[in-house]
Amino acid sequence: MNYKAPGVLSLILAFAAIGIAVYQLFAVSIIMGLAYTICTPIAFLNVLYHYCRKCPHVTDETCRHVIFGWIVSKLFKPSTPSKYSTGEILLALSPLAVFFAFPQYWLLRQINLFIAFWVLMLLAIIVVRTGVCKECKNINCKFCQNANNCRP
Repeated sequence: MNYKAPGVLSLILAFAAIGIAVYQLFAVSIIMGLAYTICTPIAFLNVLYHYCRKCPHVTDETCRHVIFGWIVSKLFKPSTPSKYSTGEILLALSPLAVFFAFPQYWLLRQINLFIAFWVLMLLAIIVVRTGVCKECKNINCKFCQNANNCRP
């Protein structure tokens, strides 16, 4: 299988879930929909800056998520792969936690949308863990499941 396929599929699933959240938030309030629509790319850029730019796949242009590696190479200077500090991990994950948590109250108002959001997100996570992580060589990643098989 093409090494990029699982990464692209996971992004399609995740962005479909984001689309569901955006739809529901706009249905409730234009301001909340706009806020979420504006904050979502900022949260992703934050992850790219604090986490992805240290990934060896970005520096050797084999990013499994394709677009993330391209964005990092265009917007930020990729850094030398090295261990992630606790601060970098917190700075990368905190906005994502808010991104996931924020729409839940309003998604629960439409249980079908809530279920669809989480089914798509869980499928995206499963694809990442089984397809992207399986071939990843980032030995510094806190989620690396092949630490013994990773090659720097």
